[in-house]
Amino acid sequence: MKRLVFAAFIVFLTVAGLAGAGFAANAMIKCRVVDVDGKPVKGAYIFFYDSSDTRRAVDLVSPATDKNGVCRKEIPAGFYWAVARLKKKGDFDMGPLMIGDKVSAEPMEIEVTPGQSLEVEFKIMNLLDTIKVRSKKRKDLNRVSGRIVDENGEPVANVFAFANRYKQPMSMPGYFSAWTGKDGRFLIYLPTGKFYLGAVTKFVPQQSYSAGTEVEVDPGVDKSGILLKVTSNP
Repeated sequence: MKRLVFAAFIVFLTVAGLAGAGFAANAMIKCRVVDVDGKPVKGAYIFFYDSSDTRRAVDLVSPATDKNGVCRKEIPAGFYWAVARLKKKGDFDMGPLMIGDKVSAEPMEIEVTPGQSLEVEFKIMNLLDTIKVRSKKRKDLNRVSGRIVDENGEPVANVFAFANRYKQPMSMPGYFSAWTGKDGRFLIYLPTGKFYLGAVTKFVPQQSYSAGTEVEVDPGVDKSGILLKVTSNP
């Protein structure tokens, strides 16, 4: 009987030790999300990826931030790329970002060790503004500019230029410009290669966008004088 009790006690210690080891292998990360004015953002989520490819399915997601812009997440030790996201509707949505959503400009590289407690802060901004920030940081992008006009050849204000790597329609373009001014002029930053450009009045979910103006972007060479005709959204 004593041997049976002793064996059971050993098993208990082994299981407890494994559980403790598993807990110690995790780290606790405290995230704070603020807007461009430094004010806390409620309802944002932190997406954690185990690689630099943040356009795929997410690996881990934090709870929503509270009124102080704070959330906490226990994650396994390792290296992550983290992005703060706030959907326009305020709901949790793992789908692609749309115009009106807010996101941190660049994925934050985070390394955590077993048992570590870490505090990080994310600044989120409008999706279009993040593209401007990324464009300024990347040295491999080229300036591509021109005008967007209507059917009569008149410049169109408050519309977007967009670019895709492929000619077939896509639900969300890979690249797009800021809104045009009264002169209809647009500026978009693109890497080297072949692109298809188009223009629309707005981006809406569940709609595909096709671009018919082919542009070849050469390394270190800016392109200008491109004329795009705007497509009205249904």
